[in-house]
Amino acid sequence: MSPTDAKTRRERGVLAQREYRKRHASKVQKLQDENQTLKDAISGIGKALAPVREQLPLHLREAIGNACHVAGVSKTTCGSHGASDESDLSSSQSESEILSRDRALEDAIRGTSSLSRNEVILSGRASPRLDYGLWLDFDRLVRVIEPPLDILPYLGAGVNTLAGCIFWSTLDYTIDLWHSRTQPLATKYLDRIFNHSTHLTDRDFLLSLAQARVDYKEKGFMYQKLSEQFQRNSMSELYERIKTDYEKQGKPSRWWKRPEEVAESVLDMMTPSQKARFEAVLNGKGTKADAALLRPLITWFAHNFICFGDGPRWSSVFVSVGIGSWINNFRALEESSELKTAQ
Repeated sequence: MSPTDAKTRRERGVLAQREYRKRHASKVQKLQDENQTLKDAISGIGKALAPVREQLPLHLREAIGNACHVAGVSKTTCGSHGASDESDLSSSQSESEILSRDRALEDAIRGTSSLSRNEVILSGRASPRLDYGLWLDFDRLVRVIEPPLDILPYLGAGVNTLAGCIFWSTLDYTIDLWHSRTQPLATKYLDRIFNHSTHLTDRDFLLSLAQARVDYKEKGFMYQKLSEQFQRNSMSELYERIKTDYEKQGKPSRWWKRPEEVAESVLDMMTPSQKARFEAVLNGKGTKADAALLRPLITWFAHNFICFGDGPRWSSVFVSVGIGSWINNFRALEESSELKTAQ
């Protein structure tokens, strides 16, 4: 090998090593940038959740704390304190605060679209989607524009009908119970809603579907996990399984009333003028007196239903007793008012 060839070879080796170091440094820098981006994202999530950290479930706070630890983000910077805050959580909300908040929710009519937002803000409760711990997996969420089939009758103009008001009230009430499920009484009411069927054991999943439907009503879209995007009709399929079980027990589906059937039974017992008055209430144009008359009926149905997968149901006998009692009271009040007017 000539001196010239050896020199050329050494120069090529130096250039190759230089290019290798450049490529290696570029890869290292890219990894460092990605790592910093990840740290910033985790830190941002922790800081965003810091104001409502004590309202989050323990397992969610632990997950955030672990993510901060793995990413090398300090817990103080991340705004999360991990699993060690279990005792802080239990001491931060006294039983009296929880009970007073629940009473405020129960005192309000569930059928008005403006209720939930104000009550949640005033109570300091976190977003229901954060409470469930199902919605922080951002890379697996999909935005769903088409509504689930089971809520179609209660959207649009259907929201301001008696059937729609009863339907959405049941969802709001169930979600409120879920947030209060650490209380024995709330657990008892949830058992009454779901324990009648072996197909309703996964309450986390059922409540996530209920919250998604409320989100759709309020926003015109909802988010679901990627794995759930093909379950648009899951509630209807669940209803079919429950209905089959009841039919095997000699209890046909006609024994169970849907919200529209309940509403029809109520309206059939009213005069045209009375119907017009209560329809005005549902559209936000009625009198306070008529709203006060309608509120107990809606609340009663919202608090006394069972879940059939695709929506609430009430037994025929239960509906007859409930409506009969309300109608008798309503007519007595009407007669009393007429007598006072005549005097």
